[in-house]
Amino acid sequence: MIVKPTQHVFAHLSGQDDNLGDSALRLAYLEALRGQGRHVHVYLGEATSDFTAGFAPAPDVTFYASRGEWSEVEAATARPVHAFNAGEINPRTGHFPVPRRAAECARALDAGGALIFAGIGIKNVEKLQGVTFDPVMRDASVMSWRDQGSRDGAGFGDFAPDWAYSEGSSVEEWTPTADRDLIAVTMRFDRAWPGDEWIAAVRAFAAATQTRIVTVAQVARDAPRAVRLARVLGGEYVMPTSMRHDVLDEYVRAVYRRSLAVVSDRAHGLIIGATEGAYPIGSGSDPHKISRLLAAVGLGDLVGRYEQFGEFATRFESHQPSLAPAVQSARGEVAHLTARIHAAMDAVA
Repeated sequence: MIVKPTQHVFAHLSGQDDNLGDSALRLAYLEALRGQGRHVHVYLGEATSDFTAGFAPAPDVTFYASRGEWSEVEAATARPVHAFNAGEINPRTGHFPVPRRAAECARALDAGGALIFAGIGIKNVEKLQGVTFDPVMRDASVMSWRDQGSRDGAGFGDFAPDWAYSEGSSVEEWTPTADRDLIAVTMRFDRAWPGDEWIAAVRAFAAATQTRIVTVAQVARDAPRAVRLARVLGGEYVMPTSMRHDVLDEYVRAVYRRSLAVVSDRAHGLIIGATEGAYPIGSGSDPHKISRLLAAVGLGDLVGRYEQFGEFATRFESHQPSLAPAVQSARGEVAHLTARIHAAMDAVA
């Protein structure tokens, strides 16, 4: 019996240290890169223990404290698989990836390996003038954006939903709508304050649905805004025992499992809420990105600016039945992307 050698996969999975969404999507990406006969080499950037706590040790995963060491091991590997970081990118005028990163990607292909771009999204598709995407992206074994706007803006590749849709409870295990007694609100710290009209509309929505308002912070920097929102909304700021991402993830999911809806301008507040059965109502001062990420799975109808919230509240009940089919479909699309990644890796193993 011939035993195939172990295939080595190299993934740089850094993200914002205090942002649960950044670790959540990358954990799902990491899971897609794993499999029998593979070993994944992971660099998490200059991450603190809060971020790294979400990544559990495993026999088939090696974590590196130094990007230089991670890169050296990749360079010494025959037919490596290079998995470019998932999540948001904000390309500036010039080349993307920068020449050093583009060369790193090209080396994997030149060595007979595979190159994976999967689950990346452009922060602002209106600001791509002067940006040149390196040809190596078009040569990638898999080139998949996380929303159609990013794909259309770049002009190449395909798209599938954000990795975070693959996580969370199965639809069959969701708490019944009638037993959900909360409205969860989680808002960005760095956007304009919603204003009195929005505050009144959210309070009215909770009253109409006979729910109680709670505020949460998936990003540590959002906590002061969550405290202030709880006060003006007549709700309660609920907080975990720790901001370690493993603890925080378990905590916010427990809140969303009790929530009829999640109101947020945080993309992954909406996505994580949706995967636990809380209908996502996107409400913000600049909702373009969250609109793209929700529209990618057919959940973009209740996403808009602050002043639209009252209208969304009146239409909420008619949209509730669409949540479970949308999440199931999103998970199917992510599973298909995962299968494509595995096929690309198998082709060079």
